[in-house]
Amino acid sequence: MNKKYISFDIEASGPTPGKYSMLSLGACIVGDNSVQFYREIKPISRNFITSAMRVSSKGLRCLDNLRHVDEFNPKSDKFDPCKVLDILNEKGDEPQKVMEEYAGWVIKYTVGFRPVEAAAPIKFDGMFTAWYFDNFYDKENPFGHSGEDINSMLRGVIRNVDAHVAQFGLRGDDLPHNALEDAVVQAKEFEKVLDLLAY
Repeated sequence: MNKKYISFDIEASGPTPGKYSMLSLGACIVGDNSVQFYREIKPISRNFITSAMRVSSKGLRCLDNLRHVDEFNPKSDKFDPCKVLDILNEKGDEPQKVMEEYAGWVIKYTVGFRPVEAAAPIKFDGMFTAWYFDNFYDKENPFGHSGEDINSMLRGVIRNVDAHVAQFGLRGDDLPHNALEDAVVQAKEFEKVLDLLAY
């Protein structure tokens, strides 16, 4: 069965699922990045690492009207991760609802194909979605146990172990750190990798 790639990105309160929370999940179809999924998620614990929260909070839409408040501004010395978690607890969706909706979205847009998650890196983002599917979705993970690492595919294609998709110049100085916007950038980068594979 032919593959259909889903570019996805997550933002989290720390480095590992279970102990830390997935705060947002964004995804789009590689080859048609206008087909999109995005949710912000209630935290599963109060655990956090401040540096991770500073990154994850940059693109949270629930904070859009609060950026002028130092406690919600990740660049401020007064930034307060606990208050960000409070806002997500109030405005985010339940993890079970998010994973059910994500699975439904994946299934809907990959009919006749094998859905494959793709990320850069797959290790970090993929362990969060796998853990959340395992703990908050009562059916089989639609992606199974596999995924594609976009950087690894690029390195194989051009035979350079140091290659990185940032070389395509689509990220500017950095990713926006909104899970959906990052997923769209990754999709465009992966399309360039797949174009290289075609030659």
